[in-house]
Amino acid sequence: MNKSALYLVVAAVYGLTAVALGALGIHAFGLLAGTQQASLFQHAFIYQLIHALLLIWVVTQNEQGPWLRYAALALSLGVLFFCGGLYLLVFAGKTGFSWITPMGGSLIILAWLNLVIHGFLKLKDDSKNFKP
Repeated sequence: MNKSALYLVVAAVYGLTAVALGALGIHAFGLLAGTQQASLFQHAFIYQLIHALLLIWVVTQNEQGPWLRYAALALSLGVLFFCGGLYLLVFAGKTGFSWITPMGGSLIILAWLNLVIHGFLKLKDDSKNFKP
C-alpha cells in the first residue's frame, strides 16, 4: 500500500471538508459571530485547513524518511481528533468523546516535533556532504 498516496487523499479530504464546513458554518449552521461556538468553529476550521496543507507538503517530499512518515501519521490523526473534537463540542456540547480534542492537539505537536527532528537530521547530513 502506498502510504503517501493514502495521506495525500486524507489531506485532500481535510482540505475539502474544511472549506465546505467553513461555508456551512456561516450560512447553514447559523453560528453567530462573536459567540464561543463561532470561535471554536473558526479555530477548528483554520487548524484543519493549515494542517491539510502541511500534510500535502509532507507527503510530496522526495526523500521520505521515518520522521516524515511519523509526522504524516501524527498529522492525520491529530487533525481528525483535534478538529473533530472541536466540531463535536460546537454541535453536541461536552460529550464522552471530549478527551479526543487535547489528544489530537498533542498529536499535532508531535507531528511538528517530527518535522524538527527530520530537519536537524537533514542539516547534519548536508554538513557531512559539504565540500567547499
